[in-house]
Amino acid sequence: MSTPEITPEQAIENLRFLTQDYLPAAEWTVGGALRFDKSLLTINNFLSQMLAIRRFSNVAGAPPCAWSLDWFVQRRPIAFDAYCNALEAYAQQQTGVILVFDNPNLSEAELADPYCLGLVKELYNRDRIRKNAVCVASDALAARLRAELPKLKIHCHVNRLVMEKSKRSAALYNKLATRYDRVCLHPADAVKPSIINALENKAKFDIVINDPCLRTCPVRKEHTTLLADMRRAPYDTELMRRRSDLISRVACQKVNAAELQQKASCNLTRDEACALYAAGFRSFIIQAQQFRNEMTLLWDIFHCMLDHSPELCNKAALIASSGMAEFGKASSDLPSGLRQFSFTNYE
Repeated sequence: MSTPEITPEQAIENLRFLTQDYLPAAEWTVGGALRFDKSLLTINNFLSQMLAIRRFSNVAGAPPCAWSLDWFVQRRPIAFDAYCNALEAYAQQQTGVILVFDNPNLSEAELADPYCLGLVKELYNRDRIRKNAVCVASDALAARLRAELPKLKIHCHVNRLVMEKSKRSAALYNKLATRYDRVCLHPADAVKPSIINALENKAKFDIVINDPCLRTCPVRKEHTTLLADMRRAPYDTELMRRRSDLISRVACQKVNAAELQQKASCNLTRDEACALYAAGFRSFIIQAQQFRNEMTLLWDIFHCMLDHSPELCNKAALIASSGMAEFGKASSDLPSGLRQFSFTNYE
């Protein structure tokens, strides 16, 4: 007996039970763009084509430049052709690209960096689906970009709040929401009722769902400052030593099974994420800057976007394993170290 055909709309309705109790209408911004593009494009295509109820609304990426930070090693600038190709590839998937400029400590000279400005202008000029934006950690950089491109969408990055000298409050967030198109909450503030309940326009705020830093980290501002210094002096081994000592002192990257504490990190629990959704928040970010490799990010994508409650965990596991199987498909293209080169017959 043949299986009756159903329309795509019916298929989506049949799958809604997978998310109806966990952030059903959430919009997802996934980090890792301009680092892990092949993987993100593959998973986004899988989700939109095979699952349909979940997909990336946007991808976010911090291109290596004076305006961004690297948490581990200082990456080299991306080739402009590769950058333009990535923008086009995401546009074909109807996915917006958010350039992340998370360096909050910029000098006047750095604000005028021509390479960085070129990246932003190319992002703006290629925005044919009208979803692209930049996310900055510096008010001065935001002002510079508004002067250059008045219609450019500018978001406020977490590091703007990390470096805030005064106490973070709902009043501060509401003020920033009048200056920026969107504002990302400091991960530690996402679970503070005194802030959450007093935000005036919750639709303008983004929630980082998987930040691994400690909720009570005493050195996050110092760490961010060190990363900014390392961007300026990438071969300064004294800065590397100070960063290593800082992380060792806090011991935030060490796992001791005997001393695990509930909610030690800024990773949101399921109940916390659902409570934020019930309060009116709809935009969630899966960050990638603090991950060394793409496997961690891929695991977090499925962990954060799918409902893993006991009655659905088997289905979530099937979806995740099917998504990862996309990387093992047979291909007619042979791998080649010459793929990035172009050849002509001209002398």
